[in-house]
Amino acid sequence: MDKRPDAIDAEVGLRIRLRRKELSITRDVLAEKLRISPQELKKCEYGFEKISAGHLLHISEILDVPIMFFFESASDDVSPSREALANFRLANHHKAVLRTALSGIEDKRLRAKILSFVQSSETGNEH
Repeated sequence: MDKRPDAIDAEVGLRIRLRRKELSITRDVLAEKLRISPQELKKCEYGFEKISAGHLLHISEILDVPIMFFFESASDDVSPSREALANFRLANHHKAVLRTALSGIEDKRLRAKILSFVQSSETGNEH
């Protein structure tokens, strides 16, 4: 019997694990929300156990990512795109920091102006 995980299951599990850690969610907490054991979740995260579609949808909601996050790749092969994952984590980290900073500003007009400035800065950097 082959004990190696399926490449796609391992990729999906890796993305779950990285996103879970990025959000500082413990395996125990995520497992509890999914109503599975932490050991079962660990097997899923390492690709040794398949994840049902229902669980994957629930995981995407808990981890606040679209379900396609678990399948997207910079290329058509099955290997993980580390650069894409790093860019995703970096972008979401900055968005989270901005949301936290903006939430402390009570003046709605000032918040809107700052947000508008940041958005215009992002647009300006893309060209």
